[in-house]
Order: sequence, then structure tokens, then C-alpha cells
Amino acid sequence: MGWKGESRRHSLSRKGIKTSKDNEKYKFIRGKGNPTLKIELPDYTKKQIEHFSDLANREEWIAELDMVRGDILIDDLQVSDEMDASYLRWNKGDESKCVGYIHYHPNTLVPEFSAQDFILAMEIHNVRENKAKYPYTLMGLVYPDENDDLHVRIFALNPKKDRKYLFEGKVATERDLKKEIDMLIKNKEMMKLNHVSGGL
Repeated sequence: MGWKGESRRHSLSRKGIKTSKDNEKYKFIRGKGNPTLKIELPDYTKKQIEHFSDLANREEWIAELDMVRGDILIDDLQVSDEMDASYLRWNKGDESKCVGYIHYHPNTLVPEFSAQDFILAMEIHNVRENKAKYPYTLMGLVYPDENDDLHVRIFALNPKKDRKYLFEGKVATERDLKKEIDMLIKNKEMMKLNHVSGGL
């Protein structure tokens, strides 16, 4: 048995390090019942989130989530003093590695995804070129608690093309969008990734 065309895995295997595909940081499992998506945020990604939040002085920031050789990396950080604004160029060279985005809500904002967040995830989903391998687009939210400790929540979307209308023109957060979110979950177009949500 060998690792044809995969020198990195071959080298790790020779050293006794497991290189199973099960170790990938993004794994979509099809089967009967609800689909599942297993992702992991590496420790260095968590440190990046903490660093970005400090760098932005606890103001809003947004960044891409990219998949590179099985690891999820944060790339193209943008710090902004504008609410609900992103000037990242999602369709200029990142289509092949982008799997979503992550952003920070300061404690002046509700620690929930907004309607605009869902629209952004759907727009990113539309331009991604790697959906055959990574069918769900990740949307991450970072927010502080009352002690200023950071928490992260991640949803995954694989929406039908006509779903953006559910959120357009609305100034709302998750609690106001329960009907729309429940419908997406029921239709297997969205998953809440509770296993990677929580404190950093």
C-alpha cells in the first residue's frame, strides 16, 4: 500500500503518524436521516480568532474560511468600523479554496446571526468552485460574553438557489428568523454545528 501522489501523507505515515482521511477538518457524511458535517477548528485557528479580535480592538471584523490541504484557515481579514459591511472580494481568486466566512460581533450587537449574514453566506455559496468536495458553506460568528470571553458558533448552508428571498429586506436576527431557519434545517439545507460551537 502507498500514498501515490501524496508525498506528505507518505512521509507522515513512515513516521508512524496516522494520515487517515478521517483526520480531515471538514467531513460531510451522507446517510439515512439527517446529514452530518464534522469540522474541527485547529488550535492555531482559535488563537487567530483571539488575535484578530484584539487587533480589531473588539470592533467588527470579518474573514474568509479557506480549506487548504484538509485544514481550515482564516484568510483575508478585514477590520471595519461600518456595521454589516464587507468589502472582501469573494469572487476574485478565492473561489477554489473558500468554504465560508467568520465574523465578530462586539458586545453592542446581539450575539446571533443576522438576515444579512445568511444572505452573505448564500452569495459566497453561489461563487464557490469547490462545492463538489465541500458542499456546505460555513458561516461563523464570534462574540464576547459578559466576562469578555470569546465564543464561536458555526452554521453550515447548502441552500437551494432561490432561498435568498427568505432573508432579503429584513432587519432581523435568528430569534426573528426561526420559521425560515427551521425550514432550511428540515429540508437539510442547513446545519447548526453544535460540536464546534462554544467557548474558545
